[in-house]
Amino acid sequence: MSVAYTSPSEIADLVKCVNKAAASFETAAAAPGDLHVARRRLQHEARKLLNSLEEPNGEVWPRTFQVNVSAAVEIVSQLKLWEKFEGGKEVSIAEIVELTEADEIIIIRIFRQLTASNLFVESIGPRGPSFALTSLGKPYLHSDHRAFNNFMFFDLIPSIMAMPKTLAEKRYKAPTKETGTPFKWAHGEELWTWLGSHPDRALNMVAGMTSHNPLDAYPWGVELGKLDLKDEDVAIVDIAGGQGHIMGEIRQRNPQIKGRFIVQDLPSTFEAVPTPPTGVDFMTYDIFTPQPVKDACVYHYRHIFHNWSDDDCTTILEQIVPLLKTQPRSKLLLVDVVLPDSNGTMQEAIMDISMFPMGGMERSESQWKLLLARSGLGIRKIWRGSEPEACIECQVE
Repeated sequence: MSVAYTSPSEIADLVKCVNKAAASFETAAAAPGDLHVARRRLQHEARKLLNSLEEPNGEVWPRTFQVNVSAAVEIVSQLKLWEKFEGGKEVSIAEIVELTEADEIIIIRIFRQLTASNLFVESIGPRGPSFALTSLGKPYLHSDHRAFNNFMFFDLIPSIMAMPKTLAEKRYKAPTKETGTPFKWAHGEELWTWLGSHPDRALNMVAGMTSHNPLDAYPWGVELGKLDLKDEDVAIVDIAGGQGHIMGEIRQRNPQIKGRFIVQDLPSTFEAVPTPPTGVDFMTYDIFTPQPVKDACVYHYRHIFHNWSDDDCTTILEQIVPLLKTQPRSKLLLVDVVLPDSNGTMQEAIMDISMFPMGGMERSESQWKLLLARSGLGIRKIWRGSEPEACIECQVE
């Protein structure tokens, strides 16, 4: 899904505001004046400029940890208000109160969080204070981004909030199969078990995961186009690929590519959808059992390894490495975050801590190398695009 960045002309205007605030700060510093006011104004204008430079879709994930903002996003979703702002429409507080029958003071306080976080801009219209979406707010017009905020807010972040208590109880030891995951520590059962007994939450999680798929790290069309595929060939096996939305999108973007696209997952995953996406086949499969599909051009795991410990990842790889050793033309692609070995960004840190409840982790390049070496694999190339995740092309060592 694409959302336009802030336009260059708007950014230029914001730069002017920063320069003006910087000049006021310089004047206040050089002569008697209210330096605190000048500093706060410069901070405010600088933050507005920084916000305008963010990638709108990419900021949805880290924003879930700003609890005041993610709570406000969820309340706007509950009130079914997002659609009212489509097409750049301004909506007044008076209209929102009429639509929702909420108390005006509640609406004022909720939108105070959303304007302060630059998801909305406030103006005075014919009916008083009104709001319109900014470029950072527009991703929430898509239901999948709202589902992701909902999943993080209700299902994962409570386990993270419990970390000081649960880690102290576990004497600050990393989770193992014997101790269970941090989600289990906080809630008494594993996340995947809990989702199995709460299908509505499982569907919400699947929807939320589809909100993070620019799919531009690996050049699928170019690389598959080199292989002279026939219709009967297996082009891609997407292992633990959910309900096929990734393969469906790759197929749609590259209609010229021949060969079968197979999505493997547990039977319960496929029960929620009547048919696979066009040009995609479903196959039931457990990632901890030997891979049944031979001679595929690509074996693809997307957002899988970050859910599991190193030991579990090694077990998963044991199911595919024997095939790779006998199929030299087959590629193994792992799509996950590759963290820097030091000085990571806040977004990268947030993505890593988000994996904590399920016992997984994001890995640095050095950690990936050590993990793959356990299975006799190395890194041939790390492909990168606009998405936070990279595509690790593996090779048998």
